[in-house]
Amino acid sequence: MRHFHFTDRGNATNEDFAYAMERYGIVIDGATGLTDLPLVSAEFATNAQWFSHTVGAFVCTALDGGVAAERALLDAVALARGELERALGCEIGQLDSAAVPSATLALAVVGKKSVELWGLGDSPLVVLTRSGDHLVSTDEMLESLDGHVVDLMVERSAGRDLTVAERRALVREEVLANRRLRNTEGGYWCLDPTGVGLAHARRMTLPRADVVAVAGMTDGLYRAFGQYGMARLSDDLVGLTYLSAQLLCDRMRVLEAADTSLARFPRMKVGDDASLFWLGM
Repeated sequence: MRHFHFTDRGNATNEDFAYAMERYGIVIDGATGLTDLPLVSAEFATNAQWFSHTVGAFVCTALDGGVAAERALLDAVALARGELERALGCEIGQLDSAAVPSATLALAVVGKKSVELWGLGDSPLVVLTRSGDHLVSTDEMLESLDGHVVDLMVERSAGRDLTVAERRALVREEVLANRRLRNTEGGYWCLDPTGVGLAHARRMTLPRADVVAVAGMTDGLYRAFGQYGMARLSDDLVGLTYLSAQLLCDRMRVLEAADTSLARFPRMKVGDDASLFWLGM
């Protein structure tokens, strides 16, 4: 099997975790809380970075040791919860939920006869099949919520010469309201230190013989295939390499740098961390 992982910082701190081996690939896109919370660990620049790397590193170690994916994920989140509660001196239920870091998850585990997929949030999992089709698994509810906020930002900033920060401030309350829907019925499900979202993960098991390749990526890279229209999943993903992923990301950064007003491609940030794992069968 061919495999690789790729990550590129899009903001002050890269809050993504990405890793791939022959047997598995994982991407976790961390999201810092929207209200103040002390740093859980001085080893990391943000709590989102701490959470994605703590969970990601533990899952990889567990999978390397032969632990099943579900057990690895549950134990990793429990570890992160313990670290958070010890660092802050209180139980997670006492914290403002909007302050607690969270993350997306895209995980693929390859067995002798099957490929097991786990997804939470809007880091898409893409499967290329031997029939020539491709399957995309992502959180449509979260994408809809985010899309509505972007539409409001465009509407409220129309005709005004504003910075990105000023544009984002126009929809802060809506962003906060969306975050409070995290891991609630009628909202969206994601990875966070409570572990509540894991029971609602998108799970799929496919025959290994039917799979050509599987990739997981953060939304910061998926834009190249989606909103930006720079690449096609059916054509460009099948032969993807680390180098071609880097070149695609470089082209994407040029496009984003030429659209700092967010006018051509409406979005919440000029650029975002862009990460990927790729497994070829």
